[in-house]
Amino acid sequence: MDIGTSQRVCGLLSRLLEYPSSEWRQHLPAAREMAAEIAAADAEAAIHIEAFLNAAESAGEIAWQEQYVRTFDFGRTTNLYLTYEQHGEERERGAALLAWKRRYAEAGFILEDGELADYLPLVLEFAASASWSAAQEVLAWSRPALHSIRLSLAEAGSPYTGLFELLLQIVPEAPAELAAEPTLTGRGDN
Repeated sequence: MDIGTSQRVCGLLSRLLEYPSSEWRQHLPAAREMAAEIAAADAEAAIHIEAFLNAAESAGEIAWQEQYVRTFDFGRTTNLYLTYEQHGEERERGAALLAWKRRYAEAGFILEDGELADYLPLVLEFAASASWSAAQEVLAWSRPALHSIRLSLAEAGSPYTGLFELLLQIVPEAPAELAAEPTLTGRGDN
């Protein structure tokens, strides 16, 4: 998948992984249009997105919201805060979050108040808009958590599984020094 398509997919997945409010549901036709554009560049990517959209559109709004909450808000291994599985509420998580925030700032990406730097929709928004090298670095930090989430979703038979399979096709297999979780002393590579 080329860089432009990868970034479009990241932008779309950022929106699809947000809480499925009524407004979110209203944007599904636009997501389907974007999936059609992505299909022109990568048919396999579009298949994952289309399957997800079909499941979301066929489910009732309340049922889909309840499934989202059960899946992402109550599961330690499916939590969308990517440092949570490893650190929970431990002190080391704060250091990791600060390093992520620093990397965003270095790339010119300003976080709005209220969201933690490791929240997957935010990470994907960054990947969609930052330079691809900066995006790959942050995505590489995310890979272990994304892999764990995908395994848990697959085990549960979740319709979100395909989105994570697609995402893992985009996330680079990085050298250990790049994929290492960031620390306060520097990015993963310092």
